[in-house]
Amino acid sequence: MRDRFSLAVVGAGASGLAAAISAARRGASAVLLERLPRAGRKLLATGGGRCNLLNEALSASAFTSTDPSLVGSVLGRFGPAEIRSLFEGLGLRLQADVSGRVYPVTNQAASVLRVLELETARLKVTIKTGFEVDGIASEAGRFIVRARDGREVEASAVVLAGGGLSYPALGSNGSCLELAAAFGHRVVAPVPSAVPLCVKDRMCHLLQGQRMRVRVEGQIDGRPAGSAEGEFLFTRYGISGTAVLDVSEGLSVALNREGRRDVAVVVDFLPFMTAEEASGEFLRRSAAGWAPGELVTGLLPEKFARVLARGIPAPGRPPVDNKDAQGTRGLAAALKAWKFPVQGTRGWNEAEFTAGGVDASEVRIGTLESRLRPGLYLAGEVLDVQGGRGGFNLGWAWASGFVAGLGG
Repeated sequence: MRDRFSLAVVGAGASGLAAAISAARRGASAVLLERLPRAGRKLLATGGGRCNLLNEALSASAFTSTDPSLVGSVLGRFGPAEIRSLFEGLGLRLQADVSGRVYPVTNQAASVLRVLELETARLKVTIKTGFEVDGIASEAGRFIVRARDGREVEASAVVLAGGGLSYPALGSNGSCLELAAAFGHRVVAPVPSAVPLCVKDRMCHLLQGQRMRVRVEGQIDGRPAGSAEGEFLFTRYGISGTAVLDVSEGLSVALNREGRRDVAVVVDFLPFMTAEEASGEFLRRSAAGWAPGELVTGLLPEKFARVLARGIPAPGRPPVDNKDAQGTRGLAAALKAWKFPVQGTRGWNEAEFTAGGVDASEVRIGTLESRLRPGLYLAGEVLDVQGGRGGFNLGWAWASGFVAGLGG
């Protein structure tokens, strides 16, 4: 016997929970269909377990999409103020850091999930776990959602909120993209985003584990493709750190979706001084009798200095002679623009987000209802909408889920 509801939400992550709460608050009977044994499992891992649930600068300009106007229409209905009000109304006290990243004062993602669970219970939202959706059919104008184990749910409307492909160990498998495609939606090929990069360079091997604060620029076919300043981490496989993650989306698209091969990250290891200032400082030190391997002492980590002392050249440059003006200029130029050719990404297991998804132009502005199938709504990472790190993507999940639930 089928259970009947007004709304069936596929996926009980951030956007799915928001959709179910939104629908139930307006009196609709809602069911959450979750493949895993518990709702919100991926939410528990966000922000390093602290749950960076929002950014105060949340706005349409912080996102890229196949339809940028869609983001503005959603945030116009349910923006950062409404998201804060939602959680504070559930009893969750929030705090923001200097970068505008909003966290619960408990610094625990479990607190965020718990207040959502309590609200779904209060609203009598049904949660069916272990429900792996096998397909969605139409019957007499209603949706029939079928699970692999034979269970069925009937609903007047459906929200696809199953997320993208990042962190598959936490439940993401991209199945909602397949469900959307079955209704005729175009899916922009998903690729890993906010992901470490694979680089074949001796520096990475020799300096693995070394962290630095740098400025980076992504390059595709020799042209700039995003820049960021922040932490940089050498790893055994290449490069990571917040600065690298922040420029990785465009590079991942170029490598994995477009098949480009001339992809690189150019690193400024001395962001606090110009090339002229660095060259002058190196020349003064050299004139004072400093050994070539000591010219960067006090400017760069000692481990980095020791590697430079071994004569490791920058890619495309011969080893520099640091004893004269030409040599110090060469050293400064190398440290201000060290080029790492990128061979690939670390894939879905290490990607924070998914870039790509259902073409955003195929859902209606302001409601997120499918233009192809009335009663079908899409939310969160299922849509081709990407924001930066720091609470933007989770902010989109809450906003899009809540708006989808208003219509579903």
